[in-house]
Amino acid sequence: CHAQCFMLEKHSQEEEEEIRYRLTLIGSLPVHHLTTMAMLPWVVAEIGRSQPGERELGPVSLCVSASRVQCVCIGAEGVAWDPLSHTVLFECRPHRVTKLIHNSQEPSSFGCLVRDTHHCACYVFQCRDCTKVPEIISTLRQAGKSSAPPTTVVSPTAFAKKFEVLFCGRVSVAHKNAPPALIDECIEKFGQSHVSGVGGKGGSESPPTGKRPILFKRDPSFPCLQALDENGLSPEISNAKTGDTNTHTSGVQPTSLQENRTMLFTVGRSQIFLVSPDTKKVAIEKSFREISFCSQGIRHVDHFGFICRETVEGGSCHFVCYVFQCTDESLVDEIMLTLKQAFSVAALQQSAKTQSQQCDSCPMQQLHRLCERIEGLHPCKTKLELQRHLATLDNQEQASVFENTMRARPKNDQEENELVMASLRNLYEERQRSHQHTQPGDSKRVIIVSDLSLCLFPHHLCRCHNSTGDLKRLDTSPSVSSSSLSPSRDTQQQGFRRRASTFSHPPTPSSSDSSPALIFTHTPQDAAATTKPKLVRHYSVSTDTPHQSNDVAALTPIGESPLRSHRHSWRQQIFLRVATPQKNSDSRLGLIPVCETGPLVLPEERKRKSKEELRELWRKAILQQILLLRMEKENQKLQASESNLQNRRLKLDYEEITPCLKEVTLVWEKMLGTPGRAKIKFDTETIHAAVAQGVPRHHRGEIWKFLSEQYLLRQTVPSRPPANHAPYKELLKQLTSQQHAILIDLGRTFPTHPYFQAQLGAGQLSLYNLLKAYSLLDPEVGYCQGLSFIAGVLLLHMGEEDAFNMLKFLMYDMGLRKQYRPDMIILQIQMYQLSRLLHDYHRDLYSHLEQQEIGPSLYATPWFLTAFASHFPLGFVARVFDMLFLQGAEVIFKVALSLLGSHKPLILQHDSLESIVDFIKTTLPNLGLVQMEKTINQVCEMDVSKQLQAYEVEYHVLQDELLDTPTTLNQSQRAAQLERTNQSLRQQNLDLLEELQVSHARVCSLESQVEVLVQSEGRLREQASALEEEKRQLQSTVTHLHDILTSLGIHISLDAHPLTHTPPPDRHTVTAAAKVEGKEVAGNGTAATVPHPPACPEDS
Repeated sequence: CHAQCFMLEKHSQEEEEEIRYRLTLIGSLPVHHLTTMAMLPWVVAEIGRSQPGERELGPVSLCVSASRVQCVCIGAEGVAWDPLSHTVLFECRPHRVTKLIHNSQEPSSFGCLVRDTHHCACYVFQCRDCTKVPEIISTLRQAGKSSAPPTTVVSPTAFAKKFEVLFCGRVSVAHKNAPPALIDECIEKFGQSHVSGVGGKGGSESPPTGKRPILFKRDPSFPCLQALDENGLSPEISNAKTGDTNTHTSGVQPTSLQENRTMLFTVGRSQIFLVSPDTKKVAIEKSFREISFCSQGIRHVDHFGFICRETVEGGSCHFVCYVFQCTDESLVDEIMLTLKQAFSVAALQQSAKTQSQQCDSCPMQQLHRLCERIEGLHPCKTKLELQRHLATLDNQEQASVFENTMRARPKNDQEENELVMASLRNLYEERQRSHQHTQPGDSKRVIIVSDLSLCLFPHHLCRCHNSTGDLKRLDTSPSVSSSSLSPSRDTQQQGFRRRASTFSHPPTPSSSDSSPALIFTHTPQDAAATTKPKLVRHYSVSTDTPHQSNDVAALTPIGESPLRSHRHSWRQQIFLRVATPQKNSDSRLGLIPVCETGPLVLPEERKRKSKEELRELWRKAILQQILLLRMEKENQKLQASESNLQNRRLKLDYEEITPCLKEVTLVWEKMLGTPGRAKIKFDTETIHAAVAQGVPRHHRGEIWKFLSEQYLLRQTVPSRPPANHAPYKELLKQLTSQQHAILIDLGRTFPTHPYFQAQLGAGQLSLYNLLKAYSLLDPEVGYCQGLSFIAGVLLLHMGEEDAFNMLKFLMYDMGLRKQYRPDMIILQIQMYQLSRLLHDYHRDLYSHLEQQEIGPSLYATPWFLTAFASHFPLGFVARVFDMLFLQGAEVIFKVALSLLGSHKPLILQHDSLESIVDFIKTTLPNLGLVQMEKTINQVCEMDVSKQLQAYEVEYHVLQDELLDTPTTLNQSQRAAQLERTNQSLRQQNLDLLEELQVSHARVCSLESQVEVLVQSEGRLREQASALEEEKRQLQSTVTHLHDILTSLGIHISLDAHPLTHTPPPDRHTVTAAAKVEGKEVAGNGTAATVPHPPACPEDS
């Protein structure tokens, strides 16, 4: 019986995950280590042809981890481990499992080729659950990628080139090669899909809750590389596949225009990675062996794409084209050239590696070429091809092949072909053992031709079987007799398999009937062409690439394990005949309770459950599933929280300079927790004192945002905002032209810090996002060396978006962006200001540096461009940033002056340019904690703002005087000087224009406020006039009502008693109280209610 394949256990051992699968071993066969994928189907057929008595079927446990693959024979479930029944069939490193074969005709079976130091064998397994087979294959592939020998381990991104691209989408195509206009057609289809609303979801779908086993070892230099599926796709992309692949249109999957589609296209030594800076993970990973075509758009020259092979759920194989967009055509040309060079180098390395193992005259190479020639042929044509090949053998070899073939009594051409190939394999393997490699110039041996092979095939009718036993059958041709076929085989679907995948032979496309995702158009030329079978793709998986198949052999039980292939003595054989059946029978008796067929008595004794019991079981199962899903979500939240905490600890992994006391921390927490703090001006002295006493490291990012808010509240004139007001998330969706400079500097920014140390890790990708967004926000500055350190310090203390806002604050509000302009005139002014400070405060040090012709540009330029972050410890840099957010850019002058002044005696001891510069660049940054804290305290007490303003004016005055003084320069030098002066004046005009624009904006703001106030005053006047008019109307109404009441004879009582009605002498009388009430109402001038007239007498 076939044991059901399931995951027995999954545990972690020293950060290594091991997965165990329960399978059934069908058989195994030792083969030569030069066996290729083209030969492997024949080996599988030979294994499947073994007699039932020659095999030992039984359950096995396949254990897969990142460091080993082990196959152990096991007994029934619950049986204790026994060395007699639990035999280790093989154990090797995962990369030794070099080839995998999956049978789509019988999807529960798969085979693998295991190469070891001493032997090589082919194993075939079967599992009950056919859906687990792709998972097992993918697990073996992932484990094999991470288990290469230490001498050959190469980082995936070693010598890699990176480019930023926009991932447009993917399209299922019909062939591995594409027409020139494929990229343009794909872009048109993407446009149609966006217009119609079809597709475009990209990776928006959430991944499934069930996780596949992960066995991919993280590379420390590439930690964002997560375990991908067998197609090298991340869950976000693989889960976006459309279910219907029968039409070409359904295979169009554009990415969403609302999501971040930018990717880092990384070309390595043997693979292509697409890293998403947004998710910090590898989205697509493709080996060079999986890519069959690369092309650039014709009309859309800024687009390119490549075609690669992928598998679908049904086990078939199809081709997918991935399309990308670049900033311009030149970048596409560079990417295409890089791909061409990478493919060429990989092919040369593989060719050299193959040539070192064999030559053209190797017997195994001859067998490989024979297998390639007969691959996919009809059995009768395969038979003829084998006859031609057998004619090249000598008489003895032909007789041996004939004897072995006839001894087995084949029933049809297919079995004959398999028997002949088995004999030829044994023959060529025996030759290979004694073969000596020949050079290309050596003479070839003489080939003896004989006609003896013509008598090896007595059957002349072409029967409809494949040339290998592991392939689907062909539809019976009308001209072919099938009388010799068994009834079971007559009902099977028949067809040719496709070419096996090898490095030197790229895959051929499968027919449309075997792979629904592919579309082929066939134009028959004659009757023979219409009946000619179509080639189908053979599914093969190597250690580098997965391929899935429709057509590997209908695997049947196979022979002995290679470990049991040794010969026994005649005494041992007698013993095994007697002892082994008894042991096996006992073992099988132990398996009866767990077998699928089981004892017949137990099912009869089992009581049939009622509907209520079944319903209760279903309800219980549903509740348990809901509970499991909830637990899974909670676990994901806990893992995310733990990851965030670990990431935060990793960021803040630096030594603090000024330890923050608990009382100071409470002061900061009180200020940070104040409601509406963004609109409240705190006391300046309190903030200065708190910063001087220290800033808690875990609150530093939030404190920097608080200091920026206080700075903006105290600014009377707002700074000029950036012209681009796009939010951070929208900027990340665009491509930048500064990508090369940014990507180069990623590895140079804090190379020793663990957060930025990993190549294309989370830290480097976040830094890339931040620098890219600012380059798009400020096109004038774009990207300049030094900005990466400023952004890196911000990222260590806050998230990406907050760091972007703080970078924008430092550049625009603090004015740091002026020193990063392309002309860098402000940086020249800063160098002059620092020299003047040294001249005024440390005259002897200034004179010593001038004697050695050492200007500030030799040592102080990185101080200003990186705010001391490129050379000094992070703890010191963090304190500098504390002061920078508090006092502005003049802090850099204070820190530089304090550092040089405190080390003046040591600098004066050096008397050469090299030693002084080396001391300032290397020794000075390594000062102790006490000296660093002393420097920060000096900075807090220092004030040089007035001197800096005076030095800046002095610089411009000196520059003007230099232009006015007569000179003996020639005309060209004079023109160059005037050009520089003109450029300087132009920059000054731009600065003045910027200030004028800020003032004009302020005036416009005030005018708009005045206009609003005037309009408000006008509305208030109108309301007052309306109220006055309403008052007059009410007074007139009261007077009129009073007159009416008087005319009616209604008198108002003065003492405010209720109205009394007495008939007047002639008509009515009014009480005095009513009169008084009427007067009071009229006197108040309010909208009082009109009193009801008294009731008239009955006689009136």
